Amino acid sequence: MRKVYLSLGSNKDYRELYLQLAVALIHYRAGNVLSISSIVETPAWGFDGAAFYNCCLLLETYLSPQALLNELIAIEECLGRKRSAAKGYQNRSIDLDILFYDDEIITLPQLSIPHPRIEARNFVLVPLYQIAATYTHPVSGQSMQQLLDQSPDPTTVTTVVTSLFLPKRKKFIAIEGNIGAGKTSFSHKLKEAIGGTLLLENFYDNPYLADFYQDPKKYALQVETAFLKDRVKQLSHFFSHKNNEPVIADFSLEKSLLFARQNLEQNDFIAYRETFFNLSKDLPQPNIVLFLDQKISQLQHNIQKRGRSFECNISNDYLKKIEEGYQQWQAESTLNICFMDTKGLNFVEDASAFYRLLLTFCRP
Repeated sequence: MRKVYLSLGSNKDYRELYLQLAVALIHYRAGNVLSISSIVETPAWGFDGAAFYNCCLLLETYLSPQALLNELIAIEECLGRKRSAAKGYQNRSIDLDILFYDDEIITLPQLSIPHPRIEARNFVLVPLYQIAATYTHPVSGQSMQQLLDQSPDPTTVTTVVTSLFLPKRKKFIAIEGNIGAGKTSFSHKLKEAIGGTLLLENFYDNPYLADFYQDPKKYALQVETAFLKDRVKQLSHFFSHKNNEPVIADFSLEKSLLFARQNLEQNDFIAYRETFFNLSKDLPQPNIVLFLDQKISQLQHNIQKRGRSFECNISNDYLKKIEEGYQQWQAESTLNICFMDTKGLNFVEDASAFYRLLLTFCRP
């Protein structure tokens, strides 16, 4: 593991939000964030633009310098920045730079370490001093304290009262919600942000699903049993292989019990519940379940938009019954459930909406 110092900056829209999300995504994608400086505010450096929020962090990483740079660029793109070949400085939602990589001196076509001009930029030196006061610049041989004392930069640096938090990394994340809530779409968006592996439900493999929507009473037991066995099979197979990346599933196994309670007769449900516990007792539980709460009218819009023939006649009454089942599940479940209000949010097309949900997920 290598020790790396990074600089983070933002001067567009919600500056603190961008910095916080960047810290969280670095922690997920690049290694272990060991310490974070305070946020400082400074005027735009080198061009006429809005004031910047900046901070620095210490990262422990197994990535090579080039691989780390690639991850940082991917995080920038996820947070709305596209690096431009145009000369000069520009406004940016997020700017991530490698300052030091252990004590190495590295020169690559797209990367110079130590980062050039550190000693002449107070917006780097002030937060860097907070977490690396005694660190010695591998070229000049001077400590951060000495560089800050000798800085030729006259820029005033203001410390911001709020501070950034370090998220707790979750290894197994399940996405839940009513039919049409956007579970699979959110799973894909979350994977783009934090990396990891997707585990998507094989609902098309259920041979009774279309029949169930035509005649729920007749096919309820068959459809729920088929779903349960398939979900258990998926989870058993997936987790039989060692996986160190975060796992993002667009379902939780407990939804089998929830839907069965709503769809089965009492005697059938009692037998089903016993089967559920026998099959699920040795399977891993999610570290967190993200529950996407959505209005029934929007659920219907999403259902019709995705155009699955077997879903086109789902009634509002059925969606309401499932919603009530989820409410009971949240009250009774021992899982760590994070409620996400997605009413009125288009998190697929509206980046700011997704960022707000992502911040909710990242909170310790």
